[in-house]
Amino acid sequence: MFFIFLAAFFIASEILVQKGFVPKFLKKVSAGKLIFYSLMIILSTAIISFLFKPAVILVVLSTIYLSIVISNFYLDAFHKMERGKKI
Repeated sequence: MFFIFLAAFFIASEILVQKGFVPKFLKKVSAGKLIFYSLMIILSTAIISFLFKPAVILVVLSTIYLSIVISNFYLDAFHKMERGKKI
């Protein structure tokens, strides 16, 4: 049951990121800042889950979501490169 929930969350996150539902502070940043912010969010959820054990699922969910956001960032950059635009 848990893996079905994770698969559903992964698919829903992929669809939402493709539609543009990304937090504003993650939309218009460079790749380095995006990775840094993602790392800080994941580390903060890890600290919260260390202090509050039932919140361990937040680390998994934030990692899935932020990895999709990062991959979508690079996918958009590669699409721009294919069209001949500078990045």
